[in-house]
Order: sequence, then structure tokens, then C-alpha cells
Amino acid sequence: MNAILIIAHHCILPGAYKGFEAILDRLHHDLPGTRVASTSLLDLENDLRTLLREDVESVTLLPFLLLNGQHSKNDVPRVVAKLQAEFPQIPITLLPCLGDWKEFSSMVVAGVRNAQIDERTDLRSYRRKTKENNAFVDENHLSSLVSRLSSKTSNLFSIELNLEGKNVLVVGGGRIAYRKVKTLLPTGARITVVAPQFDPEFSLVSRLSSLVLINRPYEPLDLRGIFMVFICTDQPAVNAQVSNDARARRILVNNACDYLDGDFIVPARMDFGENIAVTVSTQGRAPSLAKKLKQKIQAEWAESLEQIERDFSNT
Repeated sequence: MNAILIIAHHCILPGAYKGFEAILDRLHHDLPGTRVASTSLLDLENDLRTLLREDVESVTLLPFLLLNGQHSKNDVPRVVAKLQAEFPQIPITLLPCLGDWKEFSSMVVAGVRNAQIDERTDLRSYRRKTKENNAFVDENHLSSLVSRLSSKTSNLFSIELNLEGKNVLVVGGGRIAYRKVKTLLPTGARITVVAPQFDPEFSLVSRLSSLVLINRPYEPLDLRGIFMVFICTDQPAVNAQVSNDARARRILVNNACDYLDGDFIVPARMDFGENIAVTVSTQGRAPSLAKKLKQKIQAEWAESLEQIERDFSNT
């Protein structure tokens, strides 16, 4: 199996890896049978060594960088030379940075030209339609309309996920992290929690389950082999780092402090017997409303749902 490893700058800003992830998705789609992975400049040596230890025949490295500077001229080649000496049987090919590709300037110019054409075409089309309808809309109104349309939040896709045997990481040791762990325990997931401090209730849970507690600050290596990560700290810089580290590794993210930054949210859940589970979601936009709806359902529907469950079990 051949492998491609793309190297990006390390960044803690939420959403910084959006374009990077689009490249990964395209490579996965267009190069079936090739292992496509990603790393940051900080994690390059460890991630490349891990990849070389797997069943790969060759590795191609792509520095996702525009300028041919210190990183592409010195840092990355030094790591490549070191690991090529450790794994001489596996050829490692280092591609030039994006800014040195002969096609890159043409791609940029074409992209700018197309953007200008699309902008002019859309505006002409809009004005033509409003004229045909005997309507006049000024530029301020048009700008406001575009802004409203582009800011519309899409709905989330609801799904129930089988986590049995999957590696799940929870970053944070406070009450929010503890509540996440309690909901994860019945799923059969292999749960690891990393935090410099833990709520006292964690000690009891860890004794009664296979929960692993790591008493130190988060490190990027904690994400190795992880399927899903829950971010539950009160440190914005830490949360952003975990989010971007996970996205660079294509790991599902739930950010308890910023639902817009995550890949999914966890709806409020109520179990009524073995076969009935009711979930309440406000798409992450109104947690207090979800809590009120949950309380209302439990107060007004619990008896009826439990009776339905009993009737079903007796059939």
C-alpha cells in the first residue's frame, strides 16, 4: 500500500483546517487504495515514523505550505533524512511546497478570474430578475439579503452511533467531562480521560469500570488511535488546539463549549425501559430549551411510555 502524508502548519484557531480537509477528502476520493493521512509540522516526525511502521510500500510527503522557507528547506528534509535512514527499505518522496509547483500560479490566477466572473454574472442576473418583476432593490438591500442567506445555519443529521470497542478521548476533568463520561460508559467504548485535575467522582467511576484517567495536560499524541474526542475544558486555547489536532487527523469532534466548532452534538436522552429511548435536540442552539423539553416529557409522558414498553415486552 502506498501512502500520502500531508504536512500543514499547526494552528489553534477553530476552522483553520477547512481547506486542508477538503484536499484530504479529494485525495481519498480520487486515489482509492492509497493511505491518505495528515500531520502538522510539530507532529511530523512521530506521525511519519508511525506510518512507516505500518504495512506501506512507499510514502509521499506534501508540505501544504506556500513559501519555500525554513520549514520546507530545512525542517522537513531533516526529518525525512532521519527517518529514511531508520527505514531504508521504504522509499520516502518529498514533494516541493505548493508555492513551487509550476501549476500553482495558473491555478491562483484562474481562481481569481472565475470569482470575478461569477460575482458579475450573479449581480447581473439578480438585477435582470428584479427589473423583470418591476422591482428595484438597492445595493444595501442586496448586501443585507446575501448576508442573511449566507448566515443561515443548516440542520444537523441525527444518528445513533455504535461505539462498542471504539477508542474515545475526553479532554477535561470537570463536571461537564464527568457527565459526558457517564453517558459514554453504557456504550462499551474504550474511554480515556486526560486532564491536569479531576472531579472527585471520577475516582469512583474509574474503579467500577475500565475508564482510563491520565493526570496531566492534553498532548497531541493523546489522539493516536482515537475514533472520537469530546472537548470539555474551560481553556479556549486548549479547546482550539484539541479541535484542530483532531481535525487534522480526521477524528470526530464534540466541543462542549462551542457546538459550531464540533462535528456533532449529543442530544438530551431519556430511556423508558429497554426498547424506548427519546432524545431532544435544539440543534445545539438552545440547551436551556432542550432541558425544559426533557423535563416536560419526563413529567407528562413517562408513565405512558413505560406502559407502552411493558405492553411490548409482554407480547
